[in-house]
Amino acid sequence: MMSKTDTTMIEEQGNNQQDLELSRTETGVSEKVQNTMGTTRRRLVMLSLCLAQFLAAIDITIVATALPTIASSLHATSAQYTWVGSAYNLASTASTPLWAKLSDVVGRKTALLAANTLFLAGSLLAALANSILILIGGRCLQGIGGGGLMILNTIIISDIFPLEDRAKYYGLSAIVWAIASALGPMLGGVFTSTIGWRWCFYINLPLDAISLVLAVLCLKLNIKRAPAKETLKELDWTGCFLIAAGAILFLLGLESGASHQHSWTSAYTLCMIIFGVFLLAAFMIWEWRFAKVPLIPIQVFASRTSRAALTIACCHSFVFIAFDFYLALYFQAVLGRSPIISGVLLFALILPLSLCTMATGMFIGKTGKVRPAIWFGCFFMTLGTGLFINFGSKLVIWKIILFQIIAGIGVGPLFQAPMIALQSVVKQRDVAAANSAFTFLRSLITSLSIVIGGVVLQRGLGSDSLTGNGHVSAGGGDNSKKYAAALSNMWIFYTAFCGVMLVSTFWVGKIDVSKKPTHNEQNDAVVEETVVAPKGAEALPNSGDMVEKKINV
Repeated sequence: MMSKTDTTMIEEQGNNQQDLELSRTETGVSEKVQNTMGTTRRRLVMLSLCLAQFLAAIDITIVATALPTIASSLHATSAQYTWVGSAYNLASTASTPLWAKLSDVVGRKTALLAANTLFLAGSLLAALANSILILIGGRCLQGIGGGGLMILNTIIISDIFPLEDRAKYYGLSAIVWAIASALGPMLGGVFTSTIGWRWCFYINLPLDAISLVLAVLCLKLNIKRAPAKETLKELDWTGCFLIAAGAILFLLGLESGASHQHSWTSAYTLCMIIFGVFLLAAFMIWEWRFAKVPLIPIQVFASRTSRAALTIACCHSFVFIAFDFYLALYFQAVLGRSPIISGVLLFALILPLSLCTMATGMFIGKTGKVRPAIWFGCFFMTLGTGLFINFGSKLVIWKIILFQIIAGIGVGPLFQAPMIALQSVVKQRDVAAANSAFTFLRSLITSLSIVIGGVVLQRGLGSDSLTGNGHVSAGGGDNSKKYAAALSNMWIFYTAFCGVMLVSTFWVGKIDVSKKPTHNEQNDAVVEETVVAPKGAEALPNSGDMVEKKINV
């Protein structure tokens, strides 16, 4: 038995260690000692991270306005058209857990340089592509590197800044992401209309090279590397394989039937769909029953509010990415607008979206209320998406502007409100797992949306193309009414997902984030973070003893 004095001393030691313990990365295996970087060096590292984050984010949307021209130039079918966008997201999703673990083994700097190099190589391959398949391959390589850049951005910020300063740097990273998403379609249109679509990828080379040089010269972290064997063994390799293989097979099966490459009853199509569904089901069972460190921890789904928040976030991601890709397609393939004009027209969506995102953060910060923001966002996003069904084959400028403004007002609040709702109802020690599941699911759903939306569009057209000659057109044509009707059917499909999102809001409980976590909840987080470190990992001075004694008490 321990004396009361010993217990008090242990608790005080635990409080002193709390900030240091919580600064560890979500992978739970690398230990951090006090970093030796000066203020100038840290600012240059932050510039490198923001630049990498900007490029990784902008490459999701920069091809949106350029895709019709790219597809026409490389003679792509609409099935291949959708994979130019989706390949990047799928590769990024599948590689993210691997990068996090890899950084524990080889070090943050080595992992960041590797991610930068892969992103550069993928950008160069995409820029030089002379066929659509090479372009898709380049996008996959970009996605692998981009996944590393995004997750390592989060991890390194937690390494170089103390807990009390970390929020503002994460906020800076979020602003960079929003700016990149807003500029992506516009830059894609400008490049396509002036110096050529290949500059959508060439632009990455000098900017990423600057980020790479800054990282080489300035990033210096005193991180104790985790044992390679235990760390890599912890990674959910089976889960990564099942989710990636299942998603790809399922999407290929859908495309095969919708594009008439094979009939819906053919052995090829049925096998792709059945095996894809089987692997996705196996993934869920594996994560639930067998995975030691699951990609999607089951405890995240424990409460009604957390399930509703994840459903809303997934539906939001599923529908929002369609705005970037298929509104640009409508402006070019149906209305015959140039890529640069398509980018300009998208500002009617992006500007209110950005303003409402910032306003939502201010509202929640001032009032502590999350539910009103979720209700507001879901209502207007559903309304705006439903109004897109009314887009016809003629240019009606007031409709295009007004409908996009309504949709943008709804989209903005839902970037952060569901995540805040999720974090507010999970235990403090489960916040890292909740963030991981939230990010992984949104990324996966984004990848699926682009391809599934293309499948619905192909069914509406009745062929495998967006023109009568078998390839995507960069301008309007005689069949613009047919294309407009097919796009309207596709917006009905996306509105149905908005309906699911809207219904889910009724299961979001009353949340007040202005209440601070209790002392016991914070200590729970310290205990949980330390216990998950694998055997053989060297602990911080006295921290292992402290945790062991706290558990015994």
